[in-house]
Amino acid sequence: MNLYYAIITSIWVAVLYAIWAATEAGDPGYGQIAFLIGGLVATWYIRKRKLERPRIDDKEIVIPEAEFSVEIPDEGDKYFFSESSYRKIIWGTTIFALIAVSFFLESITTGENLMLGIISLILGIVAFLAPILLPVKDDIETLKKRAQKERTKAWHKGKFNQSSEEE
Repeated sequence: MNLYYAIITSIWVAVLYAIWAATEAGDPGYGQIAFLIGGLVATWYIRKRKLERPRIDDKEIVIPEAEFSVEIPDEGDKYFFSESSYRKIIWGTTIFALIAVSFFLESITTGENLMLGIISLILGIVAFLAPILLPVKDDIETLKKRAQKERTKAWHKGKFNQSSEEE
């Protein structure tokens, strides 16, 4: 089913339901007229937008293939963690922080072990914020996905120049 006809159909189903609901509620007719006019205006606007759209055949659009090469300079010991190990660290510290904060909330509500609860809260905040400071090295799959996304975005915006790619 075409998106245009689905939108028009949903507009008129909503309008008919609104007219029926207004009639059942005892509206003297002003609400029904307002809903009908609203449906007509919405239909007119959607039709106007459809007619303004440029006509293109999606089957003719081909995203050009491009070779991808990444030269990653050796940065020595600048990065300590790969992305996969960084994700594990984030999961672990988040779970620890949630447990620490929940222990703090329990100590506040029960009134017992308040000092331990405050220490737990501080440790939870530190553990939650610690991954922000860790240096992480992007792996090649992430770089490829990011480059493909940027190429596709540039192509959709019309910033892609094929002549420079063919040279």
